[in-house]
Amino acid sequence: MTKQEKLLNKYYNGETSLDEEKELKKLFLNDMNHNSEHDIFGYFENEKNIPVDLEENIFVNLETKVKKRKTIRMRLYSLSSAAAVIIIFLSVYLDFRDTKTTQIENDFFVMEQALFQISESIQPKEQEEMLVLWVDDNVEIIIN
Repeated sequence: MTKQEKLLNKYYNGETSLDEEKELKKLFLNDMNHNSEHDIFGYFENEKNIPVDLEENIFVNLETKVKKRKTIRMRLYSLSSAAAVIIIFLSVYLDFRDTKTTQIENDFFVMEQALFQISESIQPKEQEEMLVLWVDDNVEIIIN
């Protein structure tokens, strides 16, 4: 068993030190044969390179998202406030109109009752039908 195979077995068993892992990485990355170990160590080599401005990009993106959320939230608040004001004014207007209509109807009813009473007091009462029993030149006999 070669040194490379021994180190690889130790690596898969989780018994390697950092120095041994660095040595394995150098061995497999310098090896021109593309096998699975070369791909694994190559992947880790590529992934360890973190962009220099990663932290700045993250914070800039977070700030823009927070600003967008704030503007959206403020727009929603302003729209809902405007809708609430419109609903309040509309309900006050409709209540005022309904009250005014009711007042006009009540005034009309009072006026109608007054006119009816005046018309009854002005007109003479109709005489009930009378039964005439007997009529003479000077005397009439009438029964109600």
